Amino acid sequence: MTASPTLLITAAGTGVGWAYALTLSQRFPEVRLITADTNAAAWCSAARLSALHLQWPLFEAGDAYLQRLQALIQAEGVTHYLPIIDPEIEWAARERPRLGVELLGPNVDFATLALAKDHYAERLGQLGIDSPRTLSRADVEAGAPGFAKLPGSFGGRGTWRIERAEQLDALPAHAFVQESLGGPEFTADCFPTGETDIVVCSVRERVETKSGVCTKARIAPQPVMEAYARRLVEGLGLATPFCFQAMASADGRRLAVTDINPRLGAGTLMSAANGTDFFAAHLARALGRPWREHLRHHHLRCAVTRQYFELLAPEAE
Repeated sequence: MTASPTLLITAAGTGVGWAYALTLSQRFPEVRLITADTNAAAWCSAARLSALHLQWPLFEAGDAYLQRLQALIQAEGVTHYLPIIDPEIEWAARERPRLGVELLGPNVDFATLALAKDHYAERLGQLGIDSPRTLSRADVEAGAPGFAKLPGSFGGRGTWRIERAEQLDALPAHAFVQESLGGPEFTADCFPTGETDIVVCSVRERVETKSGVCTKARIAPQPVMEAYARRLVEGLGLATPFCFQAMASADGRRLAVTDINPRLGAGTLMSAANGTDFFAAHLARALGRPWREHLRHHHLRCAVTRQYFELLAPEAE
């Protein structure tokens, strides 16, 4: 008899880690879950749903991390590995031949592109995808607002709103500034199908955001975002789910891609509420189960709101 699958989620304390753990427990309870995070189990929500939780040091690419991972894979019979933070996703894509398990992640080229935010204009332009132009100090001095970012940043880290030239002096050396277009922001959750429809896409307009987290969203067709999703999938040979963000210009004439994630986002649960459960589809396909049934939206247009709930766990003394 074939052993039941065992899924390892690293950086499980993230919102995305929780989304996958929750989906696994609801849809595929027969799959054994192992979680790893820098936090102890009491401080990692996904650990409530796992058979085993490990408190690991912060991810650092290299042989030491690979050896730690390989030891866990061998000791616990891990069959599927799901990294969550972008630098680990890129590293895992490079190390895929040495992992010895199925990696639930994208190809190296896409993982690298997602992190290379300072090269979006060049790379995305080749695919016919608009992106914000890079601002010079003179642009900022002339009154052009922007967002300063670090190449390789993720999860909202390493981003600063820039409105005055003197703010540039406090930025890290490798930061760059993208123009702010001033219009509404959108996120597209995307699932490459490998079939004639190319990609299943759910576009969320960010109606309300608190502390960088979207709390109210409008899901509706958005032809430009959907076209961008197809160009990314076809142009980069994508086979695993991802999401990307874009900002419209104030006059609505431009829609420029500001960020690409080589994975789904915590906000993708908002799309799941409308029937397009990208987490379930991803896990189903990785496990060799039917996946199309998880990508049937309930409404063409709808409003989605997010609320919080609490999980209680005793803390070790």
